[in-house]
Amino acid sequence: MKLITDIARYFVGVLFIFSGIVKANDPLGFSYKLEEYFEEFAKLGEYVGFLEPFFHFCYEYALPQAIFIVILEVVLGVAILVRFRTRLTALFLLLLIVFFTALTFASAYFGIVKTCGCFGDAIPLTAWESFYKDVVLSVFIFIIFIRQKQISITETGMNDFVLAGIGSLVMLKLSYDLEWFFPFWFTSIMFVVFFLIRLVEHRKAPFFTAILATVAMSFFTFYTYSYLPIKDFRAYAPGKNIAEQMEGVPDKLKYFYILKHKETGEVKEFEKFPENYQETFEYVDSRTEVVEKGVEPKIMDFSIMTAEGEDLTEDFLMSENFTFMLVAYDIKNTVHQPMPRINELAAALQEKGYRFVGLTSSASQSAKEFEINNSTPFSFLYCDQIVLKTIIRSNPGLLLIKDGKVYGKWHYNDIPALQVLELEFLNQQ
Repeated sequence: MKLITDIARYFVGVLFIFSGIVKANDPLGFSYKLEEYFEEFAKLGEYVGFLEPFFHFCYEYALPQAIFIVILEVVLGVAILVRFRTRLTALFLLLLIVFFTALTFASAYFGIVKTCGCFGDAIPLTAWESFYKDVVLSVFIFIIFIRQKQISITETGMNDFVLAGIGSLVMLKLSYDLEWFFPFWFTSIMFVVFFLIRLVEHRKAPFFTAILATVAMSFFTFYTYSYLPIKDFRAYAPGKNIAEQMEGVPDKLKYFYILKHKETGEVKEFEKFPENYQETFEYVDSRTEVVEKGVEPKIMDFSIMTAEGEDLTEDFLMSENFTFMLVAYDIKNTVHQPMPRINELAAALQEKGYRFVGLTSSASQSAKEFEINNSTPFSFLYCDQIVLKTIIRSNPGLLLIKDGKVYGKWHYNDIPALQVLELEFLNQQ
């Protein structure tokens, strides 16, 4: 039973750390997913009408919740691994998994969202896949919860060293699959710090390790929110081609034709029409069979329109010149503070012959007012809000494309100087 409990601890701890880090890499994206949940739940008036004000409240404060949850996930993962306040940690784990299991079940049952957001954009799971994952986690967390007293008095033994090594290898595999090794290094460092501190201060090692994890993840989450995700898992990541990802692979189909013999009345199925079949057979029906499943385009809703409805998408994606796009998905909530710096950069780039435009999903009147109020040297074009929020986690944020390929993205806190752009991109063509 002790071994089973240790395995449960390490399984839950490693998975919570991985899940939390992946979401902490993109806290704004996770908040969008929470908003999607809360908005859809608020619509289920027939079932949860009395909770509608609560879901509206949650929607308004989705970002603080997202930041709190991702940090909490990682800290709980570390805490259960190092046995810090085991009873309290086990209780929080149980409450969290009950909340997420209920959320994913309701989401799957009512068809609220297509992907759960448990692992951000890194590993998309359907709502049912996420629910089954939470059920498995619930079993392990329940074991931890009922065995919490035994965990709290158990000393570090050989099992911990072996399972720490296995846990690090599992995290290495997960990180390798993502082509991003931060989760592995974070977990490994936590293990090393814990075991080293135990050599000096046996009883305080869990406390210091948990504090270190809290500080590290708070800084990491604040950084990724204040700038951009360190690892971009989306279809608009630098280096990816938007135009290419708008093309999918259709299903390979096999056609069958059902014909009826005119004399005998026998119905047969053919893969192709017999020669002069009309003389012998009478057409009844046809069917298709998917031989090989195709691939849906990763980007399906990207389009750039003028206020009058003219489609300029192809013009921008096929342009052989660098194009700068200031993405401000919601003009009303766009931060104005960086606009003088952006205007100065836009004017300098336009003077050098580069195209600089704004992209928004707001009404044209709001965009015009924004242009006037901020004296922008560029005008806004229009794109879908969800697409713009997916392109860049910043409002506003700067996007650089050429030939449909994304060359760079910048948060408004990190807008580069003209000299930097020339050195790294513009003078390299």
